[in-house]
Amino acid sequence: MPSASRIIISAAGGGKTTRVVDQALASDQGITALITYTRNNVREIQLKAYKRRPVIPSHVEVLSWYTFLLRELARPYRSAMHKHRIDGIHWIEGKSVPYIPATKTGAHYFVDGSRVYSDKIAKFICECDKRSGGAIMRRLKARFSHLIIDEIQDMAGYDLDLLELILRSGIPVTFVGDHRQATFSTNNAPKNKGFAGPAIIKKFEQWKKAGLVTIDYECHTHRCSQVIADLGDSFFPLEPKTISKNTEVTDHDGVFLVASADVGAYMTAYSPQTLRYSAKTKCAPYNAMNFGEAKGLTFDRVLIYPHGKAVSWLASGSLSHVEKSAAKMYVAVTRARFSVAFVFDGKKCGIQAERWAP
Repeated sequence: MPSASRIIISAAGGGKTTRVVDQALASDQGITALITYTRNNVREIQLKAYKRRPVIPSHVEVLSWYTFLLRELARPYRSAMHKHRIDGIHWIEGKSVPYIPATKTGAHYFVDGSRVYSDKIAKFICECDKRSGGAIMRRLKARFSHLIIDEIQDMAGYDLDLLELILRSGIPVTFVGDHRQATFSTNNAPKNKGFAGPAIIKKFEQWKKAGLVTIDYECHTHRCSQVIADLGDSFFPLEPKTISKNTEVTDHDGVFLVASADVGAYMTAYSPQTLRYSAKTKCAPYNAMNFGEAKGLTFDRVLIYPHGKAVSWLASGSLSHVEKSAAKMYVAVTRARFSVAFVFDGKKCGIQAERWAP
């Protein structure tokens, strides 16, 4: 019997947010939780929902990932491990207290016994569920008829163990995301490091093999032209190819190379959004957005200031130069509807691109 849970891998510009909102609103049995990583994502989903309905119906709850963890999972049965109320989450970018053993519950999981470390809240929930005889999962199953979890590619550390626990509990879950856009991470815990970033697809395949999920690819984009979709696909050559549904034609379509001396003229002619890998990539006097910050956004045109490894990729065409930054490169090029341009002064170019001159 096919699993009731599935993973939908949606190409950039495929209408993922609209799809999850429509699915949640169409549900007519029980309560659906629509869960996404950041508060900005929550707001985006809410705005999409308000375009469909004057109010978000009572059978749909939109939650950020950490609100879901804290309110629905960590607090209800925390007494199985911890006697004090959990007041909130202590955010940590690295690894919290790595030398304090898990046997010292208060110090291992909490700051001042009341705020749980962000990289350990999922671990705490898994252990609480075990010690309570599965009470957390039983409550969750009674509370929601369906979970829709957006931006699945950002999950990391013990979050993956928790998601597997939820899957094994029998709660129907729909995961939506794209491992090619894994530019953020819910935490930096060392657990499950082998599945970090785009490698999370290997965890999806494990779940599929175990019969916990099915995997569906949504291989169309409403945003990118076919040439741009092909460029994005080139960073992940083993993945299914993306089909463009953008048939609009302009006077400047495709992939271009712009000499640094011509950037001013190009900006005047086409007003692209400038993108860069990080603040270390200098592109003054133009205001640039980092690749990761541009995730989820759409622009008619982008101008990319390549970082060192990307310059080597442009010159040679070899993906080995951008293997570690493939997700961010994919995000950067697939922001554009009509044209992608790279600032490049090299004489030889290893990718399919047209040199632009004023």
